Amino acid sequence: MNVSVFMICAALVAFACGAASGAPLFESGSSSWSVALPKGAPRPVRYAAEELTNTIARISGAALRVVEAEAAPARDVIRLVQDGDEEDDSFSVDAASDAVTLRGSSPRAVLFAAYAFLRDVLGARWYWPGETGEFLPRLERVVVPKWSKAYRPAFPLREMSVCGIPGHRHPPTERWFARQFLNSGINSEAVQEDLGFVRITAGHYVSLPSDGSERDRLFAEHPDWFSLLNGRRDAKGLAGCWSSEGFFGFTVTNLVKLIRSRRADIANMFVADIMPRCECAGCTADPDRSARWWNYYARLIDAVRRELPGQHFAGLAYQEYRSVPFVKVRGVEYVEYCHYNRCYFHALGDASCVMNARSMDEFRRWGRQAPLGFYGYELDIFRQPTYLPVWRLLADEMRVFRDMGLVRVKTEYPVDMHKLRGANPPPKSKTCQYVYRLPAYVWATLAFDPGLDADAIVADFCEHVYGAGASAMKSYHGMMASAWGGMKAHVTYFFNSPRNYAEEFLPPDRERRARALLASAAEAAKGDGRAEGEVAFELECLDAWAKAAEEAKRGGVRHELSDVLGDDAFNMAGWLDAKARSGSAQPTRFKVYRGRDALHVLAECTEAEKPSFDRGGTENDKEPFNWEADSVEMFIMPGDGAARQIVVTPAGGVWDAKDGDISWNSGAVVRPSFAEGRWTLSLSLPYASFGGAPKTGDRWKFMIIRNAARDSKFKACGWPVNAHRDFSSAATLLF
Repeated sequence: MNVSVFMICAALVAFACGAASGAPLFESGSSSWSVALPKGAPRPVRYAAEELTNTIARISGAALRVVEAEAAPARDVIRLVQDGDEEDDSFSVDAASDAVTLRGSSPRAVLFAAYAFLRDVLGARWYWPGETGEFLPRLERVVVPKWSKAYRPAFPLREMSVCGIPGHRHPPTERWFARQFLNSGINSEAVQEDLGFVRITAGHYVSLPSDGSERDRLFAEHPDWFSLLNGRRDAKGLAGCWSSEGFFGFTVTNLVKLIRSRRADIANMFVADIMPRCECAGCTADPDRSARWWNYYARLIDAVRRELPGQHFAGLAYQEYRSVPFVKVRGVEYVEYCHYNRCYFHALGDASCVMNARSMDEFRRWGRQAPLGFYGYELDIFRQPTYLPVWRLLADEMRVFRDMGLVRVKTEYPVDMHKLRGANPPPKSKTCQYVYRLPAYVWATLAFDPGLDADAIVADFCEHVYGAGASAMKSYHGMMASAWGGMKAHVTYFFNSPRNYAEEFLPPDRERRARALLASAAEAAKGDGRAEGEVAFELECLDAWAKAAEEAKRGGVRHELSDVLGDDAFNMAGWLDAKARSGSAQPTRFKVYRGRDALHVLAECTEAEKPSFDRGGTENDKEPFNWEADSVEMFIMPGDGAARQIVVTPAGGVWDAKDGDISWNSGAVVRPSFAEGRWTLSLSLPYASFGGAPKTGDRWKFMIIRNAARDSKFKACGWPVNAHRDFSSAATLLF
């Protein structure tokens, strides 16, 4: 173990020899020490005293008294001291044989100092939320060693956002955040009072109500507040009309009420999610779509501050307003950049990863327009819980963000541990918080100090969690982390299928080595029930990857395109019926054939629901794209391994991207036609846009989906299945 990670050598020496002049902190289940509270201590400081005494009691069986500072003895005392009311979260631990001072710049920083003493001096660990993630030593006698350290976070704001649970509230997880020195992201009020975290209110609150009755009432009274879509004010235009003073006043009133009710230290408000924006002349006068939002948001901030002077604000670079605007962003402490366009296999500075080069270029340009924060999706890569050996990647990004001077780092944290208490609990290997426990712990640790060695953090985890199996488990995790960073494939966005990458990540020889290391760890851990269980759990996680690799090998639908046909030969190709994953879909079928210079696709879509529908626009690469309307969507991966996404409206408009890069142009030629209750799209996709014509024997991954409108009673359907971005479920086109 690299002890520089937590600097506990001095404490361990003191435990062993007991050489010091003060009374032991505890011995044989008793203690003469006290915890001294300052007069009028706020709740987080009092909570720090509770955490100290409760944890020491669990380590030793000894009960320390809690006293007021004025009544505290001169020696054998742990003093909790708040210096000023700074919000930088700096704190320190100063220990000697007869006194310990835990000092913090704010109430929560005093709490952090208490956790630092328990961790770095007494050896306590909290690797994941809840009792199962707590690893406390059982000690008979401890004399406090002479030990001192000052702590200061690299990032002023640090958050793991509770996701996947109603209200984003889960007290065991939220309390775990404080033990990792995070300082924002609490939604449970009782926990917030205990921890004193920064209150950040964030959400899609710049919008009209989505509730049907309230929306309809407002639309009847104020249609001009709603977005102009396709030439008319539309009740579905919940993003609102930003040139309407009525909508502006409505929004300001709502924001003021929300900020007051939540007592927000920082308000981060953004526009309605995944909605078409107003197309009226006033709203579209500025051709810079991103600047439209940031200028409007600055107006909202100014208006809210007239009601709430001194209110702090933040922004979110997301959707079409994630693009770097040609204006400075005003009125915010930071802009949080949604980093869903990076590659999660490779380091941010990896010269071979074009995806990361493009992403970081935009991110750095953003830094010239506003102070920056980061919104990550490192634990959202796959749609099911999947073992993620990503800690070296996390260490790389945290150092990059530190050097860039970021104000805030945040990642989404899928929370589902509460399901284990239900009537039919899932296995731990299907539970996100268990499967992601190691990368989540490393992320939280590095968010406070990016200078730490990620492999050393993992080694410390292994020493405590796997017992005598630690050596083999360190080798296992190290091998898998190296394999992850060495992937030739790229993965971005979120909720992907692991099958897309399993064959490369876990080839047979690596699987054999992994199983041998896990078997060695299990053998070494025999007799230690807890460690045996943790090794067995890691084997279940490996089995999930092996299953995904096997499914990928078996493949799926194969479609022969052996003959080169003329460029108008749909009548010679057979129909392919679309399927829905669940529920009913409108009858849809497709044809695909190989032309001389292009791949040709025909989509025939029955419109059984209503006589007329929203055909969408005819513009290419329109942003924001109307994802709520009907469309035909294709996912294609030719031999170069880069993923293409092409979406076509019934009217013939095209949106296309290559590995998320919307500057790529598919060159699609679209010929729509309409008949009674039916519409068709004939598409030609020039091979030139895919790097050249396929040769005989080449294999391309291909999937085509008919997306149903959001308000439709029908489901989306596709061939061979409806599975967005899941190339492992795609058909293989054989040329």
